[in-house]
Amino acid sequence: MKDKKGIILTGVSSHLGQALLKEILTKYNYKIITTSRRPNDLKFNIDSSRHLHLNRIDLTKEACLGKLKKAASSFIKNKFDIIHSVGNFWYHVPFSDYPIEQAKVMMESHYITLYGVCYEMLPLMIENGGGHIIAFSCNSVRYNYPNMAAFTSAKAAVETFIKCLANEYSKYNIVANAMALASLQTDTVKKSKPYGDFDNFMSLKKVAKTVLKINNEELSYLNGNVINLFQYSDSFYNAGYLERNRLE
Repeated sequence: MKDKKGIILTGVSSHLGQALLKEILTKYNYKIITTSRRPNDLKFNIDSSRHLHLNRIDLTKEACLGKLKKAASSFIKNKFDIIHSVGNFWYHVPFSDYPIEQAKVMMESHYITLYGVCYEMLPLMIENGGGHIIAFSCNSVRYNYPNMAAFTSAKAAVETFIKCLANEYSKYNIVANAMALASLQTDTVKKSKPYGDFDNFMSLKKVAKTVLKINNEELSYLNGNVINLFQYSDSFYNAGYLERNRLE
């Protein structure tokens, strides 16, 4: 029997990672490799012939990237996709209050992890017939909000990298796109934006459904893009930045 199409989902312990995994298990017949940086209880009963989870995987480390590559080469024998859901959470912090070391970690968590995964996985993707790569950005790159310089710069790097990758590797049947997200309906986001229009923040379930639907299409022309995902919020479009993000 022909092997199932594969998918590598990094950062599965995140809110979005969990939503994506649930959507995959509900709607798709992929073979799945998931990764998390910390020991993680996925809280899903998954057939081990279909799913392989790697925990304690720090994707800024070459040794961990090597473990992922070895697992993928033995577990997935057909075309596979990568959905990269890794990166530290942002807070609204003035530039002068955000130390250089923290900025380095932010860049590493969002951009260097993506660079490393693609560097290790692309040869195997090409060997297996190609596939899709999806990474996540943020609408802050378009709007250049204040108090988010380190995070937004890291996401801008993600977007540029994805576009370069698409242009260079499309000849190998590789499709790469970035999804630019608005605020998600999570407790962490709600706490960071106490005056935000939480009811109109993006549903994790709907985002996961949309991402997987786009990922599952064989759309070779939809390549090298930043795809903006958002839900209309009256308060967002009719209130200023400082009104939306005031803390007191």
